[in-house]
Amino acid sequence: MSFQSLIHLSRDSPEHALCVVGKEVCLDLSGCAPQTCKSFTISGSPGVLVNIHNTVSVITSEEAAMNRWSLSDPMDVLVKMTSPSTVIDEEKVLVSYYQSDEEVPVATAELYLTGVAVSLDVDIYRSGKVEMASDKQAKKNWVWGPKGWGAILLVNCSPTDMGQLIDRKTSKMFFSEEIKSLSQMTLNVQGPSCILKNHQLILYTSEEESEKTRVYRPQDDGSSTFELVLGPGRHTYTFAPLESHLKETFYVEALEFPSANFFGLISYSVSLIEQSQDPLIPETLVHKDTVVFRVAPCIFTPSTQMPLEVYLCRELQVQGFVSTVMELSEKSNSQVASVYEDPSRLGRWLQDEMAFCYTQAPHKTISLVLDTPRVLKLEDFPMKYSLSPGVGYVIRCTKDHRVASMDSIGNLMVSPPVKVEGKEYPLGRVLIGSSFYPSKEGRAMSKALRDFLYAQQVQAPVELFSDWLMTGHVDEVMCFVPTHDKSEGEKGFRLLLASPSACYKLFQEKQKEGFGDMPLFDEVREDQLLSNGREANTINQLLADENMRKQNAYVEKCVNLNRDILKRELGLVEKDIIDVPQLFCLEQLTNVPSSQRTEKLYARPYFPNLLQVIVMGKNLGIPKPFGPQIKGTCCLEEKICQLLEPLGFKCTFINDFDCYLTEVGDFCACANIRRVPFPFKWWRMVP
Repeated sequence: MSFQSLIHLSRDSPEHALCVVGKEVCLDLSGCAPQTCKSFTISGSPGVLVNIHNTVSVITSEEAAMNRWSLSDPMDVLVKMTSPSTVIDEEKVLVSYYQSDEEVPVATAELYLTGVAVSLDVDIYRSGKVEMASDKQAKKNWVWGPKGWGAILLVNCSPTDMGQLIDRKTSKMFFSEEIKSLSQMTLNVQGPSCILKNHQLILYTSEEESEKTRVYRPQDDGSSTFELVLGPGRHTYTFAPLESHLKETFYVEALEFPSANFFGLISYSVSLIEQSQDPLIPETLVHKDTVVFRVAPCIFTPSTQMPLEVYLCRELQVQGFVSTVMELSEKSNSQVASVYEDPSRLGRWLQDEMAFCYTQAPHKTISLVLDTPRVLKLEDFPMKYSLSPGVGYVIRCTKDHRVASMDSIGNLMVSPPVKVEGKEYPLGRVLIGSSFYPSKEGRAMSKALRDFLYAQQVQAPVELFSDWLMTGHVDEVMCFVPTHDKSEGEKGFRLLLASPSACYKLFQEKQKEGFGDMPLFDEVREDQLLSNGREANTINQLLADENMRKQNAYVEKCVNLNRDILKRELGLVEKDIIDVPQLFCLEQLTNVPSSQRTEKLYARPYFPNLLQVIVMGKNLGIPKPFGPQIKGTCCLEEKICQLLEPLGFKCTFINDFDCYLTEVGDFCACANIRRVPFPFKWWRMVP
């Protein structure tokens, strides 16, 4: 008795066959039909489904048993078992042949079936639990959208596993909370023991895909140690000879996020092999079952999402910044975590080289830090010691290690959810700074990092022109703030955009009011001004400075280029944008190694950048601009409050000049915020 896809019936003696549950087997009825017979009936026992495919329709078991079918009509007769057998020949199919106008059959053919179940199952319906697929073929595909299906894998983001993801250890100890991050895959094999013992079972994936994932199985002793069965360097696993039913749960994790060289799909197959009793005859494949996972993407959160936790570098010289941010955190009910300073990294690394994001499957959501260090070699990663329990840590190395490099994750922002010409982006869109054209001094995000962002698929990137900025980062000229107004025509947020012309307009108004002699930076010490290349110029002096006007006209052109892109790609209109008064000046890169200096001039905020807002819901931490004092009030602060307070925001101006005007490359305190993930589940969208 063996597995067959086509069974030839006989009138002389019953046929016996093995059948994989759910797999259709075709019956040859005409080969043994008497020549005088013109029709037949077919019936099956309760565990057998009979389908007759003819030129008209598909006939079910009940209809097949009640009707006679012409032997001359072209048709396929298919049978399949609905459950595994406990004994051999448990189910039966009976075919009866009839002559014309006869009620009694003149011949019969019998088929006895023994069912074996081989099923590899996952959380195909994304409910958070493993379920058997109603459509076996569906398991081989992964489909996006609210009506889609397919299981999801999470990347191992554990800080303790950093640097160990490519080891060849054959076992690993998991804590109960850790194992919850892994996706389950269940193998179920059932059938009579005397049949199973003659077969072999193999679980496998491709060699390439085995490098991207790991599959574990629990130890028989019930301990917290799990055996590695598939992973880097091992793409097949052969089970011990089957002696009885087998039901086993495996735990699967991904080792990396989708990228240019990895589309994110991983398939696993199990094959049932019939062992030959003759050494000269090879084994035979009986059945193969396949499931497909997609590795969950790395999802970035915009500043419009509520804060969960604020991470701070605490430097003695910037305690004003630290204390103010801590006060804002208390107002927004978010935690504050200290970060160890990292002397091997240059510049504002906490903000420029790291981004908080998250990854998600139906059974688990994990917050993580994506780190893109610009240092060639790091002995250790102090940030990982500062993370709260459960927060992951992933490193992607960069190619451009210059201090003012744009090849880092800091050169990225995320828009809130938007709808553009009927196309919805429920997780917003990633905004990347770029150079837009090649030049000798041009800087850009590397292709590898750009491709990584595009490969996540769920936050379709938009490229903006930012190489004209000293830092090269788009957050120097823009910021999103939440308004929570979702009435018709409202998007629930505003885009703050740097505007030199708005600043000149404000200063001209104050000049006409008779305040032209009021200076900027009146509250800043001379040594602070000197170290940052600033002078306490008056409104009159700034307005009369033609070179300064030309520089800001250039900045305005660059900002407006991005303004047009943002309106087009995010579906914005002018009422969605707030012009924030901000002046810039053009300078050479300073405080960088001589090998990294160029003759090109870059835009740098003239006074502390009002766009570098720490957004914590309705509480905004804004750099104190040290603008002209008009009747005891900074006119720039007053203008910002006039723009934002009617929308319900509470503006707190951070009094720390050094923190925001420190030259590129200096150590300075900064903050990075872990935010609430989107309520929308990424697998429900269609990229």
